[in-house]
Amino acid sequence: MEEKVIVYVAGNPDAYPLEYYDTNSQTYEGVIPQLFKQFSAASRYEVVYYPADGTDQRSHFAQNPQVEILSGYIQGDSIPSGVQTAVLFHTMHGGMENSYYLCFTASASGSLQADLETFLASVSQEELSGLLIETAVLPQNQTGLYWTIGALSLLIVLLASSIIWLIRKYKKKLEKMERDLERDEATGIGNLDYLMRYYKQVIHDKNRILYHLLYFYIDVDRLQRLGGRTEVDEFLRYCAVVLQGYTSDADILAKVSDQGFVLLKLSENMQKLDAWLTPVLYQIRSYSQKYAKPFEVHMTVGIYPLKAEDWDLNEMIFNACQGAYMAEREGKDYVVCSNEMLRKFAEEKQLQANVEEALSKHEFQLYIQFYVDIDSYQVVGGEALSRWNHPQKGVLKPDVFVPLMEQEGIINKLDYDCLKKVCDFLESLRTNNIETFFVSCNFSR
Repeated sequence: MEEKVIVYVAGNPDAYPLEYYDTNSQTYEGVIPQLFKQFSAASRYEVVYYPADGTDQRSHFAQNPQVEILSGYIQGDSIPSGVQTAVLFHTMHGGMENSYYLCFTASASGSLQADLETFLASVSQEELSGLLIETAVLPQNQTGLYWTIGALSLLIVLLASSIIWLIRKYKKKLEKMERDLERDEATGIGNLDYLMRYYKQVIHDKNRILYHLLYFYIDVDRLQRLGGRTEVDEFLRYCAVVLQGYTSDADILAKVSDQGFVLLKLSENMQKLDAWLTPVLYQIRSYSQKYAKPFEVHMTVGIYPLKAEDWDLNEMIFNACQGAYMAEREGKDYVVCSNEMLRKFAEEKQLQANVEEALSKHEFQLYIQFYVDIDSYQVVGGEALSRWNHPQKGVLKPDVFVPLMEQEGIINKLDYDCLKKVCDFLESLRTNNIETFFVSCNFSR
């Protein structure tokens, strides 16, 4: 084990709670002695206080080679000449910064000074606060009203400074946590919460009608089947980078779901928006060629022009999202939401809200489209069809409700509901000795 190098310190006997001489134990106590103990435990030095009788001998030892360190100096104290100072820590009081020092005499080596300054810089404000609290017990042998008031004042100043520092630190941590909550993990851009906050800050009555809400839809299910989840995340990150490159300071971009990005775009008319959108879609669709992927990527856009009376951002996102789905179904780059289309979307939204309840109420009915043997003209089988017998709208065909159930993620419930009804139907035929009849059932992907 490496032998410790003894380092002597001349302390300040009257700098409570930083440093003071305890006549009962005949040792130095306080924050500074505790710091020296920690430094000794973590280094090759053993810091000890030069034997003292409770009097301040620092001036005597300033030019005396018997000690290496003079400690316990407060800003404003007279520091001996010929020594080098190092800052222990700073505090703020009344808007003014106070500093606390120790000094190195000519006997101190350069390595000691460097090692101790490095150690002091590593002491956190939390550790310092803990030491202040631990040493904040008035020594029993000290008397005098002015001394007590001064000691308590110093303690309050130090603790207040520590608290202010901690508040600032944790405020920054809180702000970072809030930013993280508004960040999409896969792409690093803002999420729906981010969009909601900035929508309220940026969009107002005077500029509302100048904005268009664009919903960029990606068929993530298809992409995941072709390339897996890693491929999905890589493509989403690529899309985020491309969209950011085409986003101005007046726009707001966010990833609002696994399948979609939303951009609130400041644009005067559709002609300019179309000119802006064309290169964006080209860049995104060139992903497969650019990175030699064995599949094509699809993206469609729903565009909702904001109106003066629009307030509900969720409603606007829904409308643009439906436009993107329509563009996907019709093989278009984008669809602009017209009044007629919005009326249809509103009806679809209402149906979407009722579709799961309709399943539980058995409103979906089984229809059989028969197959006829051409030779015997006998009905030999059939294809199962589902119809929604809506209480208000009457019988609805699959092209109305299947897309809604796919969006809700409950299309599999309709598959199995239909299958069960078919099985029950075939069982009823079997009880009547009809066993050759067959029924084909369509299942969603």
